[in-house]
Amino acid sequence: MNRFLVYSFVSLASLASVSHGETTEDKDVAELSTINVRGSEVSGPEITTEKLLKIPGAGNDPLKAIEALPGVVLGGFGPFSVPAVRGSNPNDNTYITDFIPVGYVFHNDGGSTYNDNLIENFSLKAGAWGPEYSNAIGAVLATKLRDPYQEAIHTTLDLSLLRAGALVEGAVTENSAFYLSYRQSLLELYVENFVDEDELKFTEVPKNSDYQFKYQWRIDPVSNLRFVANGAQDSVGIEFGPESDDLEREPGLAGGLGAETYYHSQGILYDTVLAGGTSTILSVSRKEEDVSFAIGSLFDLDAINYEYRFKNYYNTPLMNGDTIRYGVDLSSTEIEYTASGLYSACNSDVGDECPPASLGTPFDNEDTLTINGLYTFVAYDWLASPDWELTLGLGNSYNDFNQEQLIQPRISSRYALNDTWTLTSAIGRHSQFIREFRFIAKELGNPDLKQPDALHYVVGFEHDIDDSLSTKVELYYKDIDNLVAANTKSDTPPYLNNANGTAYGLELLINKNLTDKWYGWLSVAYSKTKRENEDTGKSIDYELDRPWVVNLVANYQKNAQTSYGFKWRYQSGSLVTPITEAEPYYNCNGNIDTENPCGAADPYIYDPVEGKPNSQRLSAYHRLDFRLDHELSERSTLYFEIINLYNRANVSDISYNKDYTEKEEVTSLPTIFSVGAKLVF
Repeated sequence: MNRFLVYSFVSLASLASVSHGETTEDKDVAELSTINVRGSEVSGPEITTEKLLKIPGAGNDPLKAIEALPGVVLGGFGPFSVPAVRGSNPNDNTYITDFIPVGYVFHNDGGSTYNDNLIENFSLKAGAWGPEYSNAIGAVLATKLRDPYQEAIHTTLDLSLLRAGALVEGAVTENSAFYLSYRQSLLELYVENFVDEDELKFTEVPKNSDYQFKYQWRIDPVSNLRFVANGAQDSVGIEFGPESDDLEREPGLAGGLGAETYYHSQGILYDTVLAGGTSTILSVSRKEEDVSFAIGSLFDLDAINYEYRFKNYYNTPLMNGDTIRYGVDLSSTEIEYTASGLYSACNSDVGDECPPASLGTPFDNEDTLTINGLYTFVAYDWLASPDWELTLGLGNSYNDFNQEQLIQPRISSRYALNDTWTLTSAIGRHSQFIREFRFIAKELGNPDLKQPDALHYVVGFEHDIDDSLSTKVELYYKDIDNLVAANTKSDTPPYLNNANGTAYGLELLINKNLTDKWYGWLSVAYSKTKRENEDTGKSIDYELDRPWVVNLVANYQKNAQTSYGFKWRYQSGSLVTPITEAEPYYNCNGNIDTENPCGAADPYIYDPVEGKPNSQRLSAYHRLDFRLDHELSERSTLYFEIINLYNRANVSDISYNKDYTEKEEVTSLPTIFSVGAKLVF
């Protein structure tokens, strides 16, 4: 449970992000280290949205299906898992929708916060992306929601065991249309049936909801005005039962856990083509994001983030066929928070030894953080020859919180060796503002911390075998600097930029488009990820290091109405830290110490004596999922899924008793059946 406490503090309190946006046109095909997802079939190593909608086990959610793409593992805790890409922390990603940064994009049940009927395409940019994207060292997930249909107003209903939703859309005038989507989770109706109340029970069953709104006015053939709004809400409450190992190890968990978070984002977007052919997109947006989180007597947080943003990007074609792209992104973020409980300065992400939460120092902190940011970029897309495309880019970021300015050069290249082989390469510097405000808060952290930054190197080949079969292979290396770790030599400041990391790997994607009634893909990735504390000299495997990840997806189109498919995933086992023994602590009139002056019969808590962090690997993970789709009409479908078809008991963690003398394996869910329907009327 200590890992859960730390992760919760890190992920739910990560409101200080100042993220940036998309290009003015769809440049994804020319970018490196990118998995492009399209709304219709394309040639080459791209995987379409239509394919991801039918991935077994994803429940019609293309963003949830992102795990089936190369280089992706899920990090976090259980249902709070989010993508971790190429050796980076899940918090190192940036999420953008329709040119505007959004709040979180994954619910507490693992599903995305978007109605799948609205997702036109998305791209996962895993490394060395262009200068138009900023404030991320892990990955960029850029999602595009389609425009409303210019047709009679109609309603689409989505029903499954996990979620129910309704989408209303249609024309308002001859040149304008809208849609409004709302979805509500259904897990709360039956989740208690899967819970042992001797271990825990829900004081508030997990639930979530989301909405999307878009109004598009086509002013003239080259100009559009759009009003957009997106939002989501998640909540859960847990009380630990009398037989809970977590409660035995952490008595401060008495009182249970409660979490509630939401975000609301609104924006106005205007795009047009100017005289001379320059295209431009402008947005003004506002985002409000709130996190309330409490864990017994250990921790209590209430934080709200207000972000205001102005973005304006341009794309100017030149007479010689080259293109200049440039833009500006202004942001103002204010974070108001109150936090109290018990606290120890540590960051398990880089191998810091984090004691049980009950042994932390009492604190009560209230503050407001204000961060104003400016990001500018310029890129020159140069057609050096008919076979060689080269992009020279430069980004410049500045924030007034620590008055840090970073120049970020980026170069990418595509060279066609012949009609079927293309050599790709890229190098770029990327940085991000400190994600967790506990690191930079005056009372808890160090406001003078530098931004983490990373150098990405990528080289690869793309090969079109025939019209339906293509391959893509990439070799990457990532050098990460200025990671945050606890100050081991002094109490002040509690954190320093005294850690670094490396990640390298090789990824292969073989993609087959629809022919002879079937399509699918195979992805194989080998990687290694390290973290090093520069003060102690200790080097460890990163917690989410998974050397081998294999995905095999196959779908067969039986006839015009029915298709079925399988997805098999294999990955190296999770890393855990071995525990050799534990030191008892006693509670004497509220003073918790190794001494026992009050003569307590039993220790209050045990502090585990840990071996080398992340030095033990659990058994490998593998799972087979099945899916059947049947079309009732052109827009109405039914689907049926079997998750974990052969009932593999995958081990995800090790659980210990109170004094750490006994342990048992924690396994994931057994075979699960799911059914869903989409109905249009």
